[in-house]
Amino acid sequence: MTTPVRRLASIAIAAALAALATGCDRLDCFDGGPLEMSYRDGEAAARAENDAAFERGRVVGLMATREDGAREGWDAGYRDGYASGYGSAYPSGYDAGWSDGSVGAVEAGCAAGAAAGDADGWSTGWDAGYEGGWNDAWGDGWSAGYEAGYGSCTTSSRLADEDRAPDPEDVRECRARGHRAVIDPTAYARGVAEGKRLNPEYQAGYREAYPQGFAAGVGPGEDAGWRDGYDAGRDAGWSANYAAGYGSCFDQAWSGAYAGGYEAGWDEGWYDGYDDGYDEGYDDASSCD
Repeated sequence: MTTPVRRLASIAIAAALAALATGCDRLDCFDGGPLEMSYRDGEAAARAENDAAFERGRVVGLMATREDGAREGWDAGYRDGYASGYGSAYPSGYDAGWSDGSVGAVEAGCAAGAAAGDADGWSTGWDAGYEGGWNDAWGDGWSAGYEAGYGSCTTSSRLADEDRAPDPEDVRECRARGHRAVIDPTAYARGVAEGKRLNPEYQAGYREAYPQGFAAGVGPGEDAGWRDGYDAGRDAGWSANYAAGYGSCFDQAWSGAYAGGYEAGWDEGWYDGYDDGYDEGYDDASSCD
């Protein structure tokens, strides 16, 4: 078990690390001077790279053939058809799975909930009863102990920032930050898409093949959607009905067990409370202070 001292030490270390983490990055790349100029250079370089990548992609797209369009159109149509079939069949599969998954779930949940409620109710009741009995008996025990023990006592300057040249590493870091803020990793792909959009041969092949791919994808999508829906519905049907049975029977069992646990705990708590109170009362009465 972690001791309070060790916990406090861990908290102190964590706080120190957090302070260091927040205080490490004090680089201001927007100083209106050399660092900001370096940041803007990084931005400009990234824009030039984005434009070049886009243009390379656009050229590739313009060079795509009718066969390329047919192949990619069929693939895109198949994906969309599959998704359409999947979405249309999933709900009916889910409903069927829910119905099958619900069979026996309430009864199983009830049995588990009753057992858990009985145990938890008894334990909670015992703890509450023990505390109540202890509290009720302590005062009586203290009074008796005090009376028995009464009378038995036998003893009683640095440069301004504007005057300091920027660190070369800070200059490089600000340039890198400006570059990262603007660079577009999708520029090439966007260029390819634009080139294909402007390419009549590619577009003709795409349009011709897309419907064929769509029609081919619907059936497999429906099969997969129904299967996945059924599996998900079966799991959800079991879980929901099991939870309902568990909660209902847990509450019923808990109420009955609590009363028995409270009574048993109260008896034991009373005796312990009386003994503890007696000992403390006796000590108080016989103290020399």
